[in-house]
Order: sequence, then structure tokens, then C-alpha cells
Amino acid sequence: MNKLTALYLTHRRSLSLGLVGVLLAGCSLPIKPQQTQTTYRLNAPTTVTQAFAATQNNTPPPIVIAFRPIEAAQGFETPAMMYSPQAQLLLPYRDSRWLAAPAALLTDAAEQTLARQPWVAGVVRNSARAPVMVSISCDLTRLEHDISDQTGHAHLVMSCLWLNPTTRSVQAYWRFDQTQAMPENNAAEFAAASQILVNDALTELVEKTRALVVSERIVP
Repeated sequence: MNKLTALYLTHRRSLSLGLVGVLLAGCSLPIKPQQTQTTYRLNAPTTVTQAFAATQNNTPPPIVIAFRPIEAAQGFETPAMMYSPQAQLLLPYRDSRWLAAPAALLTDAAEQTLARQPWVAGVVRNSARAPVMVSISCDLTRLEHDISDQTGHAHLVMSCLWLNPTTRSVQAYWRFDQTQAMPENNAAEFAAASQILVNDALTELVEKTRALVVSERIVP
């Protein structure tokens, strides 16, 4: 073996050993674990109102309600949990999200709450094939965490129209715009405060619907 060949082999061996050292050093570096995604949901409240009162020994039968899926304003049509660190700025939580888009969760919760009432025979989304007494259409404008100093508040804004399914005329309009204080600015507190607001909003929705159903504007 001449000197040139020996020098070449020695150089290759040094490169190989250096590469192995780099790989071993890389394996020993700490690996940062991926942040866990936390998912929250909104549940139906346990609200139950009174059944229809009997008149002249005649108890009105339960009714069928059409409830259209709630439509969401831009920025609230995804499962992202939105927070506002300052006016005119809306951002999604990085490691927390809703189980589904808030409008979908609210739709399911509203349907469950209405269907639980003793004066409701059923809740449908399409009124074309059912003897519907009243049709409800709602929009979700806002469900966000507004941050203020060390504390903040959850803010829920939604509105509903009650329609006569025969004439399509508007029977009533309702807007819910309330906030719920939060002791800390984090996703868990935001979810808890949002659930309180949802309970209040859907309770009002049920009470408003019942009042309209028993009034002369809907029941002939």
C-alpha cells in the first residue's frame, strides 16, 4: 500500500467516526414533547318548564317545533376557541378548541333543551314534512374570551327569529348579549363561563318559545 492510499483510508475513517459522533450527540439531545390539544364542549342546560295548562277540561297537545341549524358569523364557523387580547383583534387559542364549531354545539344543545319540554312533541330541522306550530331561526354573532388585565369575561351574542311556518311572517325577535366574568384568563375558565352563558341563553329561548306558543299570535 503506497502512502497516498494509506492517507486516503485514514481520512475516510476519520470522517466516518466524526459522523457517528454527530449522530450519537443528536440522539442525546432532549426532545420537546408536542403540546397536548385540549377539547371542550357546550352542553344543554337542564331547564324544564311547565306543561300547557288545561282549559275547559281540555289539555292542549304538545307541539312540533322547527329549529334550523344556527348560523355563525365569520370567525366563529370553526372549532377554534377565540379570544380578544385587545379591541379589533381576535385570535384562536393554540392548544385548546371546541369539540365542534360553536354554532353546531349550540344547535344540538338548543334542540335537546326544547325537546325536553313537556309541551314539545318533537323538534325537527325541516318543517316541510311535519305539522310545525312554530319555526325558530337563530344566528351566533359572538362567543369569545375578552381579556382585561388579569381577569376577563366570556361574551356570547346570539339572536333568534320566531316565524309562522304558514305565512312565514315574523312573530318575534330576540337578542341575547351578555358577558360572564372569569377569575383567570385561560381556556378552561373560558369554557366554564361560556357554559353559564349558554345555559342562560337557552333558558330564555325556551321560555320565550313557550310564551309565544300559548299566546294568541301563534295559537288561534
